[in-house]
Amino acid sequence: GIEIGDLATRERSAELRKSLGIPETAKVVATASEMMELEETACLLQAFEQVVIKKPNTRLLIFGHGPKFKEIERAMLDLALGSKVILTGKIKDQDLPDYIALADVLVNLSSRTTGFEPSLLEAMAQKKPIVGSEVSPMGKIVEHGIDGFLVRPADVRELTALLVDIFNHQLPIEAIEIGRASCRER
Repeated sequence: GIEIGDLATRERSAELRKSLGIPETAKVVATASEMMELEETACLLQAFEQVVIKKPNTRLLIFGHGPKFKEIERAMLDLALGSKVILTGKIKDQDLPDYIALADVLVNLSSRTTGFEPSLLEAMAQKKPIVGSEVSPMGKIVEHGIDGFLVRPADVRELTALLVDIFNHQLPIEAIEIGRASCRER
């Protein structure tokens, strides 16, 4: 099973934001990763590279640790994203809500997701818009454009456009409304 703590909405911690070097006005994309595969994170990094060109005051927060940590770090540096991406390493379970509170959107492109990972549940509880892989079990849980977004995980262009649209408020429905819908009763 999974262990879920208090799912109450959290305030953004100015102290945590500062300790991570995230400017107060920056938009934040967050993702949790076991860092078992490079490809999933590499696609997100490539999309984020394009987002930063259009939205320079954006940061990518990656929390987690695993066997591919160094390869992911190298991919980040190869894309010259060093100051825009924060690799936190492993975080304590009780700190997860504070990290999710910093995010404007949570992305999980893993094909291995069950859709019930603590980071996704926490993001939904905190009314954050979520973006997931349409080829993962999230495709059965999330209704695209209603309570989250589904993308093809290798489609860098689609993911880039979606993130830019979220940050530009150019969706048919505001992303915050989608975030609110994600935590409604089904």
